[in-house]
Amino acid sequence: MSNATYKNLLRLYLPVEHFSVDENHALSDGQHHYLKNVMRAEAGEKLRVFNGRDGEWLAEVIELSKKKAIVTLLEKIAEQKSSPDVFILASPVKKEAFDFMVEKASELGAAVFQPITCQHTVVHRVNAERMAAQAAEAAEQCERLDVMAIAPLMPLNDLLASWPRNPALKDRTLLFCQERGAAAPLADVVMGLPKGAKLALLIGPEGGFSETEVEKLLACGFVESVSLGPRILKAETALISALAGVQMLTEK
Repeated sequence: MSNATYKNLLRLYLPVEHFSVDENHALSDGQHHYLKNVMRAEAGEKLRVFNGRDGEWLAEVIELSKKKAIVTLLEKIAEQKSSPDVFILASPVKKEAFDFMVEKASELGAAVFQPITCQHTVVHRVNAERMAAQAAEAAEQCERLDVMAIAPLMPLNDLLASWPRNPALKDRTLLFCQERGAAAPLADVVMGLPKGAKLALLIGPEGGFSETEVEKLLACGFVESVSLGPRILKAETALISALAGVQMLTEK
């Protein structure tokens, strides 16, 4: 098969530690249903699979019964590539909007999605398993070879306090998307940072950040306040605007 032919094949995420030629793997119940009842696939059909570590592989469906689906790995067809090292820090909002935020963060290449609670946060629970599934499904669709990680929900204040001691965060610049107040445009701030700087984007709750939170954020040496324009944006719109802007400015 040519590379062009591979691109027409169905693509699935298999959360296994390591891929090897001739290994067999059972698909999840959801993937089994999708193959059998939605795509009307049959044994012998080829598809693409990835695990977020070992690149993309060509696989073959060797069993597709009423109860299970099993694929075997044939060969690696693409080497592993990582997405940009950008973290998303976002306050949970209503279900449909938050689902949208997780999906779009994954599609736009975020490495980690960190849900946070703020003083004006309305939704104080998240379904991490659901978020992980949404991130994987988005990765399948958008051709990324890794899967956005989902971090545990935590209060913004606790995250800020732990920043200097957290190996994944301590050298990372936090871009605080500020709705009101004097802030430089996102593009100006990002272009002024050292090339290859590690970034995180902070998206606030539906009610915005409190005055206390704004003061605390602006006092942190690792925080840069940025503007996304003159209008007040919904959380999901702000996330897409900010992440797409960072992607355009930093990716080759």
